[in-house]
Amino acid sequence: MEQLIGKRIALPGQFTGSVNVESAKVIADTLLLKVRTQQGELHDAYLSLVEAEEILANSDRAVAVTVDANQFFLFIESARIKVAYNYDPHFAVSLSGVRPLPHQLEAVYERILPQVRLRFLLADDPGAGKTIMAGLLLKELKLRHALERVLILAPAPLTLQWQDELAQQIL
Repeated sequence: MEQLIGKRIALPGQFTGSVNVESAKVIADTLLLKVRTQQGELHDAYLSLVEAEEILANSDRAVAVTVDANQFFLFIESARIKVAYNYDPHFAVSLSGVRPLPHQLEAVYERILPQVRLRFLLADDPGAGKTIMAGLLLKELKLRHALERVLILAPAPLTLQWQDELAQQIL
């Protein structure tokens, strides 16, 4: 019965989905299995030796696994987002609700992001789009898991405006 260890099997009378066999022990004419469910819980399962032989005979066939469609979608979406910036150089732009100007894209994607150490001061004329540039940079760094902490200094009268714009348009 050692052949069952490490296999994914279906035990319809005992579990709703398939389980992974962690260990197997023969006691008289019964097989005691330690199995792990799809949720990661460890349980005991009991089979007769005849049932175990039947499972072994059918183990070459694929076991149907039921997956929640919403969880599967979220898994695929998270995988797409994790690697998307490798294929889309302006990934944060497509996720944000803004349309940046060419000088803003140049500043973020051609000047700031290629740098080895990311410590920058964004200072420009009023109305040049510093909030958009900062938001795109923060979004891009968040998507790449390259962001530990950020300090944003803004003039006191503009603090609320920066917070609102970053929350609504970018982050």
